[in-house]
Parts: sequence; structure tokens; C-alpha cells
Amino acid sequence: MRSTAVAALGLVLLGLAGQWAGELVEPGHLSAAHSTVQACSDCHTTAGDEAGGWLQAAWNGGADMPVGGEHACLNCHDLGETPQAPHGLTALPVGEPGDRLGPWSVELNRAIWGTPDAPIACGACHQEHQGATADLTAVEAGQCQVCHSQRFPHFGDGHPEFSDYPYDRRTRIVFDHASHLGKHFADEAEAAPASCSGCHVPAEDGRTMRVRAFDTSCGDCHAGDIAGDSQAGARGLAVLAVPGFDLTLVEQIGQWPAFADGELPPMNQWLLAAVPNYAELQARLEDVDLLDLESATASQRDAASELAWHFKHLIHDLQQRGSAEFIERLEASQQAPLDTTAQRRLSGLLPIGLIDAAQQRWFPDLASEVAAHQGGEPPATTALRPEPADTPEATSDDDGLDDFDALFGGGDDDESLGDLFADDAGADEDLFGGDLFAGGDDIDPFAEPEPTPEPESEPGLSPEERMALGGWYLDDFVLRYRPAGHADPVLRAWTDLAAGQAGGDWMDPRQPGMCLQCHSVERDGPEAPRQVQWQPRQVSAQLRQFTEFDHAAHFSLLGDAGCRTCHEVAPDAAYAESFETLNPHDFASNFQPLEQAVCLECHQPDRAGDDCTQCHRYHVGEFEATLPPTQMSALPARP
Repeated sequence: MRSTAVAALGLVLLGLAGQWAGELVEPGHLSAAHSTVQACSDCHTTAGDEAGGWLQAAWNGGADMPVGGEHACLNCHDLGETPQAPHGLTALPVGEPGDRLGPWSVELNRAIWGTPDAPIACGACHQEHQGATADLTAVEAGQCQVCHSQRFPHFGDGHPEFSDYPYDRRTRIVFDHASHLGKHFADEAEAAPASCSGCHVPAEDGRTMRVRAFDTSCGDCHAGDIAGDSQAGARGLAVLAVPGFDLTLVEQIGQWPAFADGELPPMNQWLLAAVPNYAELQARLEDVDLLDLESATASQRDAASELAWHFKHLIHDLQQRGSAEFIERLEASQQAPLDTTAQRRLSGLLPIGLIDAAQQRWFPDLASEVAAHQGGEPPATTALRPEPADTPEATSDDDGLDDFDALFGGGDDDESLGDLFADDAGADEDLFGGDLFAGGDDIDPFAEPEPTPEPESEPGLSPEERMALGGWYLDDFVLRYRPAGHADPVLRAWTDLAAGQAGGDWMDPRQPGMCLQCHSVERDGPEAPRQVQWQPRQVSAQLRQFTEFDHAAHFSLLGDAGCRTCHEVAPDAAYAESFETLNPHDFASNFQPLEQAVCLECHQPDRAGDDCTQCHRYHVGEFEATLPPTQMSALPARP
């Protein structure tokens, strides 16, 4: 008996060592997805080894481990930079024993893996050679829980309760569902959407919900806000503005508009910030009223004069060099170069003709004044006032009644007026007698009537009204840009710039365009730059998260409650107040958390199923499709 067993084992080893080894140990057919694999060696480095090598590979973690220094499966599957780390993460949050299980509180069972960094072979979850129809992604719940320190039988028995799911941060677009549903939609019923689908639509893959375009979801009510219909002031943003000065006390600044009384807008200040001493100049003028320099020091008055000349040089340089000067000054103040797209948007394709018009209106002798200032002889301050309209000059003996006297007969005596209605007036003087009704020769009753003079034409549109569709215009002492509707690229570029600079008044939600009424500003960390959120949540089709939910697959299962089955508005939540900070994770949701009982109505073993992989993914991250390494080759020249 013993000799028979030894002989049988010897024959097996002899067969495994021969050329028919592959046929003798055929483990089963591959799945359909891997049906193009031709040889065992395509995946198994030990395919050509002798039997001893097979046994050694099997005891060393499986034959599907590194092939030529790289995992064989990864030749075709891109699973991130650390595909064999737990969940593919470079760093895994580890909770304390007894912590409730959640997407980011996973405790690896160190008794099994030794350390959290221990590699996990693909074959630990995905078993091949199960036939052509096998599902390689099917994983039993028990396999998932091998690594978790907290385990439970199934979703309905022991799964931790949801905690604020699915809301883990505030929305990027400021939209208060409670106030809109409770007030605005009630007041404007004809413009209100009939259902949630009026504003939301499923993404192409059906997983997430997206917000419809502005014109569809918000435009009926808010397009006029962006156009400035509800604004009492100017509808265009101030870009360049002549600052007002106390012209009785500021010296040697040349001609200056007497009625200019504004302040420098943010864009104007950014352009002036390219001047090396501008920051020091601003510090000297802090808390100084430029329109009243009575209590200002001599140094502050000198600083006011310097500021005036910096502004004049800015207008002069823009007139001479156009948008190139505009961009160079912005790059100098930001201390960073701007790409072509940013240059085009930030300059707004500023029309040089409008700069010429501003110069003529504000500083008629600008060129000569700048030359004099550069030569060290700045001209004296002169207040410019609009010239009065042309009127005939009155003579010294003109009492202003000439036209009146001519109309009623004139004369230095009072009889000319008295005789007009006198009882003894003659027939030729009778206002209601004579030939007026007697058919005399003076008036022909059958003559053609004289043409009625044309009425005076209505005054033309204002510069702001002419720019109703957006663009630049001159408004007295301010050069303005009016947004061209929603998503104006110029306004967006300026707002981004202002966010990075903590741009003061520019970040006021009531500014023309009203961008920040709806678009929130946030930063990822204390040292991170501030960013304006121009888009609602956008989920990449390549992104895989711990917890996934397919909206489209559930639409047909919802009852009369519809979306409110899962999303119930929280009317008392301090949603709007959440946007007073820059931290998007310090927030109050507009909706109540989803209760686990809602999912349990369907997700039970004998109904919709309760496998872990129905809602959770093991491989997390953003994975791009693996492209074939096609080599480019030159085509033969045509004859």
C-alpha cells in the first residue's frame, strides 16, 4: 500500500515537471472578461517553473503576485498609485476599538494583516477559473468583514446607524430650500417649479443628481437681478474712478474735475498697486478724508498729491499702451504671470477709444501735465468745472422784457397793453372784429394750412442703457463694465481675483452682477487660497467613493413622496448662517439626515438584497481608463 502511494505521488510529480503540466492541472475556464488571455504565463510567473516553484509560490502569497516587479492584474487595470494597500489609500484613518463603523472609521484587523500597509492580493477577493459566466466583482459580506474589527451579520442586523448621511459639507451654491419653498415659491407661484425635477436632473451615469442650467432653473426669477433691474445705483461695476480731493488744500496736481467725489474701486487699486510705494502711500492716507484735508498733516497732503499723480500716470499709460499696460500692472501687483485666457478676461478687451474719451473729459491737458510732472515742474491745482451752455449776452440796458414787449406791442409806456382791450379801440385794432371773421383779404380760408412743426425728439439712451447686453461705458467720472448676463467671463475673472486678494467691497453680494448672492467662497485650509464656487457639486464618472447610491435605479420605487422619501427639508436649520465662514465643513444642512429605516424597507436578504457591495466600494479613488500603449509610426509617403 505504501509503495503504491509513493508510486502515485512520483507519477504526479513527473507529470507536473513535464511539458504537459499545464493540461494536467487545468483549474477551470476563465471568466468572459479574461477570455483573451492565451497562456498561463500571461498572469502567473511560475507557469514555466517546476513543481517545487509552484509550491513555493503558493505558500508565498499566491501565484498572481508580482510579475516582473509589477502586479499582473495592473497591466490592464488602473487602480491608483497604491492598488494593493487597504482600499487603495496611502493613509487609512484608524479608529479606536469599539468605534462605530463608518466610511472613514475602519479598523484593520492587525491580527490578520500584521500592519495596515501589508499588501492585499487581488485574488483575496476576486477568484478566477470559475467559468465564463462568473462575476469577478461578487464579494460576500463575510469577505469584507475579515478586515474590520467591528462585524455584524448583515445590513439589518448590527449595521451602525447613519450619521448625518449623506451630507458631509455645505452646498457650493447658496440655495435655501426652506425659504424658497416656504416663501418665495409661494409668492411667485407662476414662476416656481412644479417638482424637484424642475431644478435637478440625474447625471449621465444615473448615480448623482445635477442642477439644471441657470436659464432653466433660476433665470425666470434672477436673470433681472444679474442685469441690475432691481438695483437703485449704477448697473455696471466701477473699474476706474476719478477720486475726489479737497482742491483747496491739495497742491500742484494740475487740472482736476471739481465735482469728482468718489473713491478708488478695487480694480483701480490693483492697477495702482504696481507702483512700488503705493502700499506705503495707502498707509499714510489711512483714515484720511481726501475731500476734507483741513485736519490732515503736511505729509498726508503730500501723499494725496502723489496719489493724484499716480492716477494721472495710470490713465496716461493706459492711453499710450492699451491693454498691455493693464495686464502688466495686474501681473506686477499679483506678483504672478497671467496666462492668455486670464489676460483676455481680466482686461475685458478694454476699448482704447473709451480711455481716450475718459482722458478728454477728465484731464484735457493730460499729456502736457504728465510731461511737466516728469520734468519736475508739476502744474498748479486747477478745478475743472463743466462749461455752461451758450446763451446770448445781455446788454447793460436790457431789462429782459424785449421779447415780451415785442409780443404785445412794446413801448416804454403802459398804453400799449391797455389799448389792446380798450373800449374805444378802432376796427383795425379790435381783437375780435375787423377782417378776422369778415372774409377780408388778409386771410384765405381755403389756403393750404402751414405744416405743423415736428416735435422735439426724445433724448437718446444713456451710456448705461446702451450697454444693456453688457460692455464698457463712461459714467461721468467712472469707467464701468456692465455684466453680459449670467456667467459673464470678465466679471467671473475679476471676482476670482478679488477672492484671492480678500477684495473688500468687491466681495459684497450686492455688487453689480450679484455673483456672491449664490456662489459661495471657501478655502480648504487656514493657509489655502480663497476660492469662489462657480459650479454646484460635480462628480467625475471616474470617481469611486466608499458609499455609492444610484439615484436613477430608485426612481421607479419612490411613492407619492418622491424625492422627499429621502430628502426632508429641515425648516429650522441655520443653513444661511453656515456661509458666514470659509470652512465648508462647518455647516448646517438644509435637509434632515437620512434614516437607515428608509433603506431597510427594501434592502433585506429576501427583497432587494443587503450585500455590502450594493452600497460600498472597496477600491476608492479616481481611476482613469487604461489606454493601450499604441506606438506612433510614420506612414509611407504617397507616390
